[in-house]
Amino acid sequence: MHTLLHDLRYAVRSLLKAPGFTVTAVLTLALGIGATTTVFSVVEGVLLASLPFPHADRLVDIKQVRANSGGGGTAPFGSYQVWQTATRSFDGIAAYSGNSAVLTGRGPAERVMTWSATSSFFKLLGTRPYFGRLLTADDDRTGSEPVAVLSHTFWMSHFGGDPHAIGRSLTLDTVSYTIVGIAPPDFQYPATAVIWSNVGAYLAGPEGARRAHQWAFWVVARLRPSISLAQAQTDLDLVSRQAWDQAPDLNGALPALSPLKGYLVGQVRSGLLILLGAVALLLLIACANVASLLLSRGIARQHEMAIRVALGAGRARVALLVLAESAVVALTGGALGVLGALWSVPALVALAGSQLPDIAHIGVNLPVLAMACGATLAAGILAGVVPAIRATHRPPGAALKAQGAGTTATMRNRSASALIVAQVALALVLLVGAGLLTRSFLRLVDLDPGFAASHVVVATLDLPTTRYANADRRRVYAAEALTSIEALPGVLDAAIASGIPLDGGAISGVSIPGRSESQDLPWAWSAAVSPNYFHTLGIPVLRGNTAGGPHTVVIDEAAARAYFPGDDPIGKEISFYGTRSAIITGVVGDTRQESLAEAPPPHIYESLDNDPPEYVKALVRTSGDPAALVRPLHDALQAIDHDAPIDRAGPLSDRIGAALATERLYTLMLGLFAAAALALAATGLYGIAAHSVAQRTREIGIRRALGAERRNVLALIIGRGLSLVMVGLTLGLAGAVVGTRVLKSFLFQVQPLDPMVIGLVGVALAATALLASYLPARRATKVDPMVALRAE
Repeated sequence: MHTLLHDLRYAVRSLLKAPGFTVTAVLTLALGIGATTTVFSVVEGVLLASLPFPHADRLVDIKQVRANSGGGGTAPFGSYQVWQTATRSFDGIAAYSGNSAVLTGRGPAERVMTWSATSSFFKLLGTRPYFGRLLTADDDRTGSEPVAVLSHTFWMSHFGGDPHAIGRSLTLDTVSYTIVGIAPPDFQYPATAVIWSNVGAYLAGPEGARRAHQWAFWVVARLRPSISLAQAQTDLDLVSRQAWDQAPDLNGALPALSPLKGYLVGQVRSGLLILLGAVALLLLIACANVASLLLSRGIARQHEMAIRVALGAGRARVALLVLAESAVVALTGGALGVLGALWSVPALVALAGSQLPDIAHIGVNLPVLAMACGATLAAGILAGVVPAIRATHRPPGAALKAQGAGTTATMRNRSASALIVAQVALALVLLVGAGLLTRSFLRLVDLDPGFAASHVVVATLDLPTTRYANADRRRVYAAEALTSIEALPGVLDAAIASGIPLDGGAISGVSIPGRSESQDLPWAWSAAVSPNYFHTLGIPVLRGNTAGGPHTVVIDEAAARAYFPGDDPIGKEISFYGTRSAIITGVVGDTRQESLAEAPPPHIYESLDNDPPEYVKALVRTSGDPAALVRPLHDALQAIDHDAPIDRAGPLSDRIGAALATERLYTLMLGLFAAAALALAATGLYGIAAHSVAQRTREIGIRRALGAERRNVLALIIGRGLSLVMVGLTLGLAGAVVGTRVLKSFLFQVQPLDPMVIGLVGVALAATALLASYLPARRATKVDPMVALRAE
């Protein structure tokens, strides 16, 4: 320990005498360790950390799926009741359904997210009340008195943390709920919930009966300790099939089980792992860069090391001295990297926004700090092991003679060359990945979504169901809203719809009357729209008319291809939602729906008068700046009914920006890592070339004295650098062939081995290497032969 402390003190003094080298090496490792810590903080919080529930590994999500439905997520309450009978597999099972309700009576009307849950919900997730009580079995009875449990955040913001809030009432959609309890501060599931209400009140009355038969409930269960996921799946399949005879509406519907954690983070898992792999490559490049610097420094100090060996120091002693320098650099860089991560983690979380699950708790915690310490230790070893081996490799006599002759040449050192090759190869893998994502992102940006978003403003709101329970009242509201927004100054077109592109909507099974194979038809998105909808959004009308009317619909080209291949759909009958039939009067252009990268799905548009929506989208096309119309549109809708708050209002182009958020995030992050890798590789190459020129001053002087011209010296230095880069490019291309395969699911109309991207990356690396080698080479050409020889 005394020897180790002595070596560390000596390493600190030695590094302080070389501030340029020390700052460069420390900042290089700080960049690598800081970036790794930042990304790992997100990975740990999202993928590795357990959900904040007891025995969270046994919690499973249960979906309901049907053939040709395109997947599933929710289930009717009847399915939940059937699944409750699988008591051999579960310790508990709970259902919950989200509802965006209007809160009135406590200042201006506002929309709050409420979740109606069964009494087993809180017990299943292992939580206890902060004040009052949670839901009980009596609250599950259909028609039971409406009660509410408040989130701790909502209780503090709306009641000031007053314990006497228990027993007071809360008005949601004109229904009065009695507050019975407060959830603890650390309980927030689902992440959007601010109020939990009882399912008995949610299922009461005609509206509740409709809710019970819709696919509107999420279901979570806890596996018994001795039951596997596969066994539970088998049990649920059995009870579901047995229920088909008693409940024909469930016929063909089957459950699909998955771990709750996997379900919540499944959409971001691949992207985060790719970022973690990319930042690991960046850390390796940083380590190789620092190893190159230490190696160059070690070669310059070979005379000192030779004297130490000649005076009796063993090889292990010399190696530890070099590793001590590497450890000091790594520890300092690691400390700076962690400090940088404390700032960059919140910035990354803010940048990611809604792309990360709300249930995640992301920060620089103990597991992240442990990883940072491990990365620092590994970086210190990786950066120091090669210089330590080289420091003890050469016999002291040869080192002393070489020092006297001044013939040491770093660029000819195979260890330094190997490190440069490794940096270039790793940088190429990162640059190719970033280039592929960038080209894919640009293709998405240039993609025609099927509608014209510029100069369009959209406002969305949900009509309170209690006051707009019947179609006539919703029809009146839609007519008044359309009249009001058409009267706004600068409005060219206006429309009301129940769904718009890239913003969700309804999905329905489709059948063609008289066609036996109708059950195999794909599902369609459907929306109720006003007559001017297509003109407002710039969706082309291809044939027929879109005026709308009773028992008529308009479809898009995707629906025409799917349901009437090779035939004219105009005048044909189509059925949707199981009970509705209509005649097709027009065909319009396709629009992207779920995402810009997904092919346009089939769409069915019916008249707004046929099905006036609860979920209203008000669209306005303006001749001026769309942002200037947001406030007037908001105020016009609020003037019709101040108890129907506007959920969201803004330019439609913002929706396209939101649809590109995931691609933008991964492209930006990988691009930053690739740029840092390119800078590190260039710095490493420049440093090695510059050190080589300094060490070969006598050799260059002799060459110039013997008649070598400037171009010969330039070719000597630059040629060596380019040859190393070519080897690195070759190895990097082989790595890119393997590495870019994981990006395939993130690419749009771009192949993993796109020749243009690979070519541009190769040219960029070669140009960078040329510049990094040229600057020291140019300095070498200015060496005066006589000055160089006299110096020796």
